[in-house]
Amino acid sequence: MKQTLRALKVWPDAGRWKAAFAVALPTAAIIALTGFLGGWLRFDPATDIPSALTAAVILFFIPALAEELVFRGVLLSWLATFSQRWGSWLSAFLFMLWHPFQALTFGPPWSAIFLQPSFLFATFILGIVLTHIRIVSQSLWPVIVIHWLLVLVWKLLFGGPFY
Repeated sequence: MKQTLRALKVWPDAGRWKAAFAVALPTAAIIALTGFLGGWLRFDPATDIPSALTAAVILFFIPALAEELVFRGVLLSWLATFSQRWGSWLSAFLFMLWHPFQALTFGPPWSAIFLQPSFLFATFILGIVLTHIRIVSQSLWPVIVIHWLLVLVWKLLFGGPFY
């Protein structure tokens, strides 16, 4: 828990933010290609601006902040005490598995998407990259922001369901 709190207190310098986005942008392209081929991504911009702004705030806290605190914060810190390499892979794998678990237990409207192999592949790739960024930057903020931006773009520009 101490490592997670420390990672929340660290605000990376400009070079680390740049490095984080240099890794995240090609990853976003891979995820986009996967999403278009898998059919869960299509250009369909939201038109209700007040709802979009509300969604932006909510999406920052859930999923971005909450999931990153769990998977790249507490879980990664705990797993890394055994092995940083295996802890990193396991954290990314558990992040991927979290999505079908949500679909099968909570049943959000986007459950069908969360069960698609192409979505799970994209989620695993994202988990690996966010874990790398978290370790290199020594901060949770880049992964929180990147996670938030990706979900926000999906929901607001590429037809990600809200309800």
